[in-house]
Amino acid sequence: MVTIVKPRYDFGPVAQEYDQWYESREGRRFDRLEKSAVSRLLKPEISGPDLLEVGTGTGWWSRYFVEKGFLVTGVDISTEMVETARKKSIGGADFQQADAHELPFADDRFDVVAAITSLEFTTDPVRVLGEMTRCARPRGRLILGILNAESSLNRARMKVPGSPFAAAQLMTAAQLRTLLAPMGAIRMIPCAFPLAVKFPEPVSAWIDSLLRWSGSRDNAFLAIEVRLCKSKPN
Repeated sequence: MVTIVKPRYDFGPVAQEYDQWYESREGRRFDRLEKSAVSRLLKPEISGPDLLEVGTGTGWWSRYFVEKGFLVTGVDISTEMVETARKKSIGGADFQQADAHELPFADDRFDVVAAITSLEFTTDPVRVLGEMTRCARPRGRLILGILNAESSLNRARMKVPGSPFAAAQLMTAAQLRTLLAPMGAIRMIPCAFPLAVKFPEPVSAWIDSLLRWSGSRDNAFLAIEVRLCKSKPN
């Protein structure tokens, strides 16, 4: 019997409005910077096309992964989010309801397992990472998008009562490196600095790169790749 673990925040009631932020001017600029960083992590080419997306939400990132050539299986604990994603009819993507703490897939099933701003809202992120690794093939990859705990913007968001951020468990880059190190080789790209988002393209991308080069830790987003070991940790 599968036991559903309650998430830190119920996104179901906001499923219909969720994409509105992405479609705003601020949301579009954040989205471009985040996807630019993730695109760098997807190079060189990945050995196979099968990608599992954990916490797929409305399918916003699923469409991006399909455009990158992946066959996407997206799972989310929210019935409303899954229904919203299915209504988009994204060719190359299939969506189903599932709990990230107990994924309904065989071992070594996917070439890539991704989670974009979803790990922070799980009750037990260590257990979820274990499930993601189990479902990935040996020497496969994890692709993570994590909200940075050191970001002034994210800290301000967490102070808003009743918001998703107030319920989130954010982590720093250092904490994530410690957590992920046993799994394999890590590549991390800090991005989406709030200052950069104030400017249109291509200036925003240039400022984002400059702030990353300067060592600033005020980035809102951490794009992370883990190249899994040949022999996975138990």
